[in-house]
Formats: sequence, structure tokens, C-alpha cells
Amino acid sequence: MKFYNFMTSQDSSVQLVDQAVLLFTLGEEKEAESLLVEYLSRHENDLSAWRALSEIRLSTKDFSAAEHACRKALSINPDDLTSNVSLARILVSQGDKEGAEEASSKARVLGWKDELAQDEHNG
Repeated sequence: MKFYNFMTSQDSSVQLVDQAVLLFTLGEEKEAESLLVEYLSRHENDLSAWRALSEIRLSTKDFSAAEHACRKALSINPDDLTSNVSLARILVSQGDKEGAEEASSKARVLGWKDELAQDEHNG
């Protein structure tokens, strides 16, 4: 009997990011980062993987690399709330107060838009 794998690329992306997050949580930052970097070399438009890589690099204080990963996520979706919040945090860590304020302002506006959309949907 033949087994068919019906997992979509979206499913495999979620599993890989979840695996990287688990590795990171277990203190295996370098392994998590390597897993994501290798995956992103083949799937360069995976927003969730760029987000995860950015957060891992921020936590290891590799601010320049964290900013690069975060900006890559934002190039995929400039209106991604999570990435805008991350960018503000990264820029604060780098001492870029003006850039952090700009990213934070955009994140606030995106958050408000999201709240309004949810209110319309629920109302």
C-alpha cells in the first residue's frame, strides 16, 4: 500500500517554524536559527519563518541580523502587525529612537485597524 503525503507547503512551513520555536525554547538557539536559514534558502517568501528568525536573532542580541530578517518579513507584508512591533523592539535595542517611534506608530495604527475590522465582523 502506498502512503500519500497530503501535507501542503503551508502545513510544512508551520511545522518547521514550530520545530524551530521548540528548539529555541529548549535553549538551542543556533540550531533553531540554522533550521530557519536553511529553510528560507528554499522558501524565501515565508513570512512566519522570517518572523521567527528575527525573534531568535533579537534574543541572541544579533541586532543587525534581526533587523535584516524583520525587514525581509516586512518586504513580504508591510502591514504585518507582528513584524512592525518586532522592528520597533529591534530598533530600540540598537538605539534608533526615531526609527523605533516610526515602527511603533505604524504598529499602533495597524492594531487599531485590526480592532475596527474585528468590531465590524462581530457587530
